[in-house]
Amino acid sequence: MAVCCLATGGIFVKLSALDPIATGAWRIGLALPFAYVWQTLERRGDHAPEPALGANQLGLLWLAGACLGFDLALWNVSFHYTSVANANLLANLVPFVVVPVAWLVYRETMTRLFVAGFVVALCGVTILLSPKFAAGSGSLFGDALALMTALFYGSYLLLVSGLRRSIASGRIMYLTSFGTLSVLVPLALVFESRLFPVSLLELWPLFGLALIAHLGGQGLLAACLRYIPASLSSVLVLMQPIVAALYAWMLFGESLGRIELLGAAVCLTGLYVAKLGQK
Repeated sequence: MAVCCLATGGIFVKLSALDPIATGAWRIGLALPFAYVWQTLERRGDHAPEPALGANQLGLLWLAGACLGFDLALWNVSFHYTSVANANLLANLVPFVVVPVAWLVYRETMTRLFVAGFVVALCGVTILLSPKFAAGSGSLFGDALALMTALFYGSYLLLVSGLRRSIASGRIMYLTSFGTLSVLVPLALVFESRLFPVSLLELWPLFGLALIAHLGGQGLLAACLRYIPASLSSVLVLMQPIVAALYAWMLFGESLGRIELLGAAVCLTGLYVAKLGQK
């Protein structure tokens, strides 16, 4: 469910009339009051008193939010400088960041079967996106932005995975929002001009980003990270291009031929193998 919600992000960004970084800032700002309600309901449902957060935890929450902010800014902007296929493929190299760090920091066990499944899944994503590479060549600058997206999003997943051991998901979603906004708002003010929607028609994609992609996607992913390892979650996120391709086929009539279906099948097979190999 988290991946299905996350995969809507590219669609809503494509539909947004605002500049890309401003779109990301509105995504977080509109989700903020709903995240506050989420954490309040969580607190009422928990009969134990909520522990106060230490300075280290608050710093990590801000850092996780800042990493997500840079992720959203770089990924949204990368679409203007490289092909959609390049941006999606490079942004989905998250496991290359998460898997080794999770092994070193969280002592998560990596089996050969898990690594093999990850490689197969990545090959499937490459096959899935390969027909779109010919649609437009990406510049080195745009590819670099998409690659940095993977670095920041991987860092976000690792930080949230550690924080979920002691902090509820709603509280994480609410408090990390301030770190994300502290990155996106200044960047939008400095580099962009189209910052505010002028009609309700321009506002609804931003609400879609806030409620579905952010609260539904990132929120459910944060909830999952207490129960599954960070390394496995980073591999499962590779499902995003598959779901996004299905959305694009249904909503925009983009082709979904034999090569795309083969890539999806290979990716799903790799994910299944990775899950079998995860201790």
